Amino acid sequence: MANLTSKPVSSNAHDVKALLLAQKTELVSELTRVMANQFNNTMMAVTSYAELEMKRLAPAERRSLEQILKNATKATALVQKLLGISRNQTGSPEALNLNSALTEIKVLVEQLTGEHISVVYSLDSSIPAVFADPTEIEQLVLCLTINARNAMVNGGTVTVTTRPERLTADFVRESEKPGDYVMLSVDDSEADGTKPLSERFAGADQDSRMSLSLAAVRAALKSAGGVTRFSTDPETGNSFRVYFPVLRQDAKLEEDRTTPRKVAVARTILIVEDDDAVRVPTSELLKMEGFKVLQARTGEEAIHIVEQNHPTLDILITDIVMPKMTGYEVAAKLLELHPGLKVLYMSGDAQEGLSSPVERTPGPALRKPFRLDVLKDKIHELLGE
Repeated sequence: MANLTSKPVSSNAHDVKALLLAQKTELVSELTRVMANQFNNTMMAVTSYAELEMKRLAPAERRSLEQILKNATKATALVQKLLGISRNQTGSPEALNLNSALTEIKVLVEQLTGEHISVVYSLDSSIPAVFADPTEIEQLVLCLTINARNAMVNGGTVTVTTRPERLTADFVRESEKPGDYVMLSVDDSEADGTKPLSERFAGADQDSRMSLSLAAVRAALKSAGGVTRFSTDPETGNSFRVYFPVLRQDAKLEEDRTTPRKVAVARTILIVEDDDAVRVPTSELLKMEGFKVLQARTGEEAIHIVEQNHPTLDILITDIVMPKMTGYEVAAKLLELHPGLKVLYMSGDAQEGLSSPVERTPGPALRKPFRLDVLKDKIHELLGE
């Protein structure tokens, strides 16, 4: 029995607190995933019906619908940020202008800091592109913003800055490289001098949430190959600076989409989706674009349609998580009947269905809600057109 009580009580209390926090974080993460999935399905219906109506109206009458689509895109992006942050979920690195990523979350940063703290953006328009994951950059800035807010109990200012900088050999450490970088800094003024930046990231009991959020900061730095510096001054505040290597090889940032191609040859598509609000308008839109479309609510219904009618299928578009059969199972079965069938998955959650015991049938996935132009481009890509 002595071994069971040899551990200090304070340590046991710390372990219990850490366990409860981990369980709470996991619960919030799961609830966020479920709610985000339902939101994305609902928003998919909104955007699909709006696009359907736009096809029927003259260009001069589409202004209201265009605003609906624009606002739906903003709402979806906000929910995706929430989902990514709650699950420490990341996307993939890409050619990125830091100013664009920071501008997208400015409203969220201001809401997080509250009315007693001012948020100042000082973004240099001349900065070149870097190679980084935009989701990780957003998480990094939001985590640093929260820490800055907690340091300024009496109010103050959070300043987010970007500018190009050349790091010399004297500045970098042994594991770092000199060269051209883009600096991103988050500074807070009027910070609480009794709690400097180094202590807020030390992992003490009262800062357990900060220790968890720091994982997002470290992930962004590791994947982007960044250089970090931070300093604390009881009078002037805290400064956290991250330097991202400038992207070489003339990488291009994504600009306006090219005009979608028209369907040259009628193709047959089978859409398997249990949510009528998503399946019906998507089917109608594809029909208007010249595709022959078959619909099924479940995997069993889709297999029945194929086995009874023997249609010539070109593409299967299926939701991943459905009652009884997953999209992976549906794809595997239909590929037995149509070996050359192309498969495109739909999902309201980037992680949805990944824990399924069934081996995933290869195929790209579109995250809901997606626009018709994106769907058409992916269909043409799968068909090699």
